[in-house]
Amino acid sequence: MDRMRTPLLTSLILLVSSAAASAANEVAQANPEPAPAGAPAASPPGTAAPAATPVTTTAAPPTTPGAATVIKDAGGPAPVIATPPESEPASITEVGLQRLPAYAYPEWELRGLKHGSLWLTFHGMQWPYMPSFTDGHRFVIGISGWGWVDNAYEKFKPWGETSSADADRLRYWKQQARMLLRITPTLALDRDYFIQGQVELVGTGDQTISRVDTGGADTDDLWLRVGKWRSWDLQIGRFEGWEVFHLGMGLDFNTFERIGAVGQGASVYQISFYGVTDNEFRPQGAAGNLAAHYYPFRYLRFEMLGTSGSLGQNPAYGVRPVAIFDVGWLKLKFATEYQNKRGLAPTDQTDVTSKGIGGAVQFVFDPHIEFGLNAAQGTVLAIDSSGRVSPTGSITRSSIGGFANISNANPRHTVLFGVGSMLTWTEDQNGIAPNPIDKVWLYQGFAAAQYVFHNAFYIKLVAGYSRGHWSIGSSDPRVEHDNEMYSLRLRTSFYF
Repeated sequence: MDRMRTPLLTSLILLVSSAAASAANEVAQANPEPAPAGAPAASPPGTAAPAATPVTTTAAPPTTPGAATVIKDAGGPAPVIATPPESEPASITEVGLQRLPAYAYPEWELRGLKHGSLWLTFHGMQWPYMPSFTDGHRFVIGISGWGWVDNAYEKFKPWGETSSADADRLRYWKQQARMLLRITPTLALDRDYFIQGQVELVGTGDQTISRVDTGGADTDDLWLRVGKWRSWDLQIGRFEGWEVFHLGMGLDFNTFERIGAVGQGASVYQISFYGVTDNEFRPQGAAGNLAAHYYPFRYLRFEMLGTSGSLGQNPAYGVRPVAIFDVGWLKLKFATEYQNKRGLAPTDQTDVTSKGIGGAVQFVFDPHIEFGLNAAQGTVLAIDSSGRVSPTGSITRSSIGGFANISNANPRHTVLFGVGSMLTWTEDQNGIAPNPIDKVWLYQGFAAAQYVFHNAFYIKLVAGYSRGHWSIGSSDPRVEHDNEMYSLRLRTSFYF
């Protein structure tokens, strides 16, 4: 009897254990757990699984990552089903971080002499160019930028026996610097369509025209863009419009020769060049741009730029259409613009309307010479807060200029020489008694030499000369004042 009881008891225990294991296996299949770290991943659909012991399984519905259930004591009398909180999804691996490659700097047509001033301009082409090279999505964060350090000397030599002439007997030694880091995230939806953003983070060193008073952190570009490569796009944010009036290798931003012979004594009547530029540069203050770009052919490009917001304390809006015809060796550019600024308070009748038109023709005879001519004219009609026309604020302004660059075309030791000149003059529009006409003109010229090291490090020496003339009839007696300015600047810069 004992011998029969033992096999029977053993059989019952084995039967119960088998049933419990079978139940646990069915529950586990209905609620699969994620594979532990280091376990081989399941083969994707349509691929052969690795060789293993054949196992018959029942198909389970797909589960949400991170939401798989955990079965505790599945073989016991009271299994517990616990759902853990959702875990953070795995890192996205389809993201690239790269220094912008050569193809990101488009050259549908020849831009200019390599390392020359036209070559550093993109003439309206979509840039940075970061497409997908397959039919799938591609997300890349592009890194690029530049930095420069200037050491400069400037001397004023005023003419005329006036108090303002004494105020302009000045000499300056100055070092300025600027470094820009450009970050460009781009989602290429396929080979053609894209979504792109860009921010340019800027460090400044004692630049008086910076948006902040004492230097430090700032931004240049800050925009979003959607479109189709080489076809069209829409862009919104803070950015510059397409350049028309090209200045050459000198007259750089934030430099003495860019300002010219405008000393402290001329502060009552400032003058600066006009190149259809009221709406071209990045707007200051709480204002921004919206632009539509259209590329019907590789050699023909259009921009319709709109500006709105507050310029200083004045609500403002503007528009600036540009057309560029570019076949490489010949570039024709044309632009016109309109801007209006109003008073902020209901009782403020300020109304300043600016209009302008201009164009440029540029030639590139690669690899040794490039040159161009520019001309533009604009008008300003200024009404003050009392509703009266301002005789000194309402002016006609005109600028003409040209540049030329020559290169030795050596790919390892590139040396370029450049010259440029520009003349700007303004006249009061309101020469009606008792408002006599005010006349001001400003000449600016430069000569530059540049050496490029390893295609990235630039050393440039610029000598500048400027002369200005002020004939202010609104003063009694009329003030006649001339000013000269001499400058020398050594710039070292790095493009990456």
